[in-house]
Amino acid sequence: MAMRAAALSLALLVPGVAQAEAIAIPFAPPVDRNLTYRIEQHRPVEGKVSRFTATRDLRFDKVADGYILHATLRTIDSDAPASGAEPYAAALTPLIGVEHRFHVDARGQITALDNMDAVWGAVEAGLAKMQASFAPDTPRHKAVLSVQALLSGLSPEGRLALLAGELRPIFLFAGDTVEDGAGRGVRTVAGAPLGRPVPVEGVLRVTARSDAALDLDEQLAGQGIVVGVTYHLSRRTGLIEQQQRNLALGTRAVTEKRDLTPAD
Repeated sequence: MAMRAAALSLALLVPGVAQAEAIAIPFAPPVDRNLTYRIEQHRPVEGKVSRFTATRDLRFDKVADGYILHATLRTIDSDAPASGAEPYAAALTPLIGVEHRFHVDARGQITALDNMDAVWGAVEAGLAKMQASFAPDTPRHKAVLSVQALLSGLSPEGRLALLAGELRPIFLFAGDTVEDGAGRGVRTVAGAPLGRPVPVEGVLRVTARSDAALDLDEQLAGQGIVVGVTYHLSRRTGLIEQQQRNLALGTRAVTEKRDLTPAD
């Protein structure tokens, strides 16, 4: 959950000036197949570049109006100092082993969490257990209290946005089109390491294509922040199989890699 501030969401696509071929991207995720989704992020904590990882098991099932995405967080890890590692652990530990059943429509949009009550109950119970096990006024105890305060004020829509936030990047281009040629303008919002949303804009270009996949490059900037993102996009499933993101503001920087691979 804590890493959601680091995510880049594609908010608005502006047609490019030059004529370009529109490449249709399907949405046909592999059904009844186990997948592994791993996120590795490097960002500064107390002057040291620290690593944060999270690994999830995924599986899609077909239903009448789309798909059910079964997602379960399996492991988290960090080599950060306590000031970075404790909030990360407090935010994600209650979700380890808890299956989420997301409803995904035919265009690749997560529209609901079918077992929201069970998931949210597990989160609250996990946080309460952690709070009881840590001594008051310790960094771990304070980290848990901060997460509880954040979650307590969320609306149902906010809860869904939070729980789905790390999975939505997989579907960024699903059911859409991508322009091959001069590229197209992009306006979006960048987050970490800023701690606040900052509007950025730039260009998304196709750098390589085959019958099976597209490679894309996105270069964005705004208000002193520079963002570079590369994508490896399956033309068969419409899912992003690899994403590499580099974000910098002065000396502050975040690098993040996301990999979606078969678990078999």
